[in-house]
Amino acid sequence: MKKIITSAALLLFCTFVNAQENYTIKMNMKIEGLPPEMAGFGDQETVTYIKGDKTKTEISSMMGTQTMLFDGKTHYFLSDAMGTKTGYSATAEEMEAASKKDKPEAKPKIEYTAEKKTIAGYECTKAIVTSEGKDKKENKIIVWVTDKIKSDLAKSKKGDRGMMDLGDIKGYPLEMEMKQSQQGMDMKIVISATDVNTNAVDDGVFAVNTEGYKMSSYKDYAEKMKAMKGGQH
Repeated sequence: MKKIITSAALLLFCTFVNAQENYTIKMNMKIEGLPPEMAGFGDQETVTYIKGDKTKTEISSMMGTQTMLFDGKTHYFLSDAMGTKTGYSATAEEMEAASKKDKPEAKPKIEYTAEKKTIAGYECTKAIVTSEGKDKKENKIIVWVTDKIKSDLAKSKKGDRGMMDLGDIKGYPLEMEMKQSQQGMDMKIVISATDVNTNAVDDGVFAVNTEGYKMSSYKDYAEKMKAMKGGQH
């Protein structure tokens, strides 16, 4: 469950890196298909602040809070899970190297449709992104994109490659819908923007505060994740 929410959060974060203007974007994520006792964990609120190549995403849910920040040189990932505070930092070069190492063999296929709808005041076009996972299974994600928000997705594909790749999609995603199956549960994840504000973002928003967090290097974090994946069956 935590893996699903984290992957979706990372997808949001990597989507927003490298926008060229000032934006404050609020989004909601909902996971359908969870059992009643876990339904509350499927709701998540996200606020992303963007200024040039700087970005900060704050995520809150019943599981706790996460902060993902890029100050133009270094990436910071902070997690507060019910008082347990952990995090790691990584240089842009480290994230780029990780991205190249896990680069998929084939780019996702993108099908643009004629369907349109307005999301947070922006007209969006529906696109279907199809990719093949390491298990050779076909994965599809429905993406609603707008050409009115400037971003560079090609430069932003860094970090956790366990999330879905949007390939060379044209436009800025304001809504994404994907299906996942895990632990016998068939789920649908919907991430949608609720508000887009273009007012200037104060530089202080991107100040890094790791006080109280047990920080590690990206190398240590990557080795820990590799060990955890190796133990999964």
